[in-house]
Amino acid sequence: MNVTAKTTTTVQTHEQDSVAQVGIGLIGILSAMIGIWGVACLISGISQYGIVGMIKGWVSAVLGG
Repeated sequence: MNVTAKTTTTVQTHEQDSVAQVGIGLIGILSAMIGIWGVACLISGISQYGIVGMIKGWVSAVLGG
């Protein structure tokens, strides 16, 4: 009976590990998509306003001007 209990615990541990790996993979994929979106927005802003315009806008936003 003790052997069965140990086997059940081992199976549950493997199931929890696989669920954790799926969760970590999902978080990694979502963070990569957010990063790609951020770079795309930065490139779009630079193409519309130029680097100097982007810096002026950032300073204005930070300093409240």
